[in-house]
Amino acid sequence: MSYIDIRKLRKSYGAGLKPAVDGIDLSIDRGEFVTLLGSSGCGKTTTLRCIAGLERPDSGEILLDGKDITYDQPSERDMRMVFQDYALFPNLTIADNVAFGLRLKRYRGRYTPEQVKRRIGEYLDLVHLADHGGKKPHQLSGGQKQRAALARALITEPDIVLFDEPLGSLDANLRKAMQIEIKRIHRQLGKTFIYVTHDQEEAMAMSDRIVVMNGGRILQVASPEEIYAAPNCQFVARFIDRANVLSGIVVSTEGGQTQVRLGDGQILRCEGNGVAAGSTVGVMMRADRINIAGGPVDGMNMLKGMLAERLFLGAKHEFVVDLAGEAGQLNVFEQEMPDGLGGEVMLSVSPQDVRLLAE
Repeated sequence: MSYIDIRKLRKSYGAGLKPAVDGIDLSIDRGEFVTLLGSSGCGKTTTLRCIAGLERPDSGEILLDGKDITYDQPSERDMRMVFQDYALFPNLTIADNVAFGLRLKRYRGRYTPEQVKRRIGEYLDLVHLADHGGKKPHQLSGGQKQRAALARALITEPDIVLFDEPLGSLDANLRKAMQIEIKRIHRQLGKTFIYVTHDQEEAMAMSDRIVVMNGGRILQVASPEEIYAAPNCQFVARFIDRANVLSGIVVSTEGGQTQVRLGDGQILRCEGNGVAAGSTVGVMMRADRINIAGGPVDGMNMLKGMLAERLFLGAKHEFVVDLAGEAGQLNVFEQEMPDGLGGEVMLSVSPQDVRLLAE
């Protein structure tokens, strides 16, 4: 049995409405960093709030180390939440905000004043705010406020820390810095972190495992590497890093390879032969696995198209290539810029980098 087991969890917000969480199952091991990832309305925040005890599910179970906590009060669960809006008390110093949890009823008398002071210093130091304890929240930057909120959540040493889109209000540079800080603290403390975000890059950078959700259901649970390289459906493929997904028809499966015909008649080879001939499939190719080639390359799939657009992204360029016969568009990353728009280009992609997905 895992540390946290969610079984057939279901939650709706009114009769006749589609469930926000629709009978999901999920297991989380102690010490994992697990991210619930999906667009707005997919059910990720409702799931987190059910785990925290802030929402009562309609049915299903939540087990913590084998104990049913489905309907326990939030105060009865050894968990702390970090919110997007920081939720710091504006009239208290940062040190007093961090110490707030230690003054709750269940912690009163557990620590002497000297121990409380020492713990405040330890956790302010942990989040790199050792010199800011005497300041008020309005005197801190957004990233510093979020670190203070994290220290407040951690100071009572909960077994589980829950994060509800905590970096959503920060700018890009601060968000990246906080990702590094949260990952460092997770590695240092070894606590169980359950994180909610709609940002695919954030989930990929921080998580041990990612739970991709849509329409109240879980579509795939896997490591970031597996989610990226081997999505199990077209939604996951497109949601993670904007994969290229074209429509094709399987024309043959033999010799460990499958051949797929695209809408313009071009043929792609991919590894594996588990799909029957005649099946309509999605054909996934990641932009960073496709190359703009000067001519045919041995052993590679070759595709012809027209260079329709280019975007400068700093260290690389992103190109949009229109395939013939309205077969679709491919996005391609390259460091060097080919000649002008409107010209014909040839693309190469390895059969190993072509993945078939169910429609």
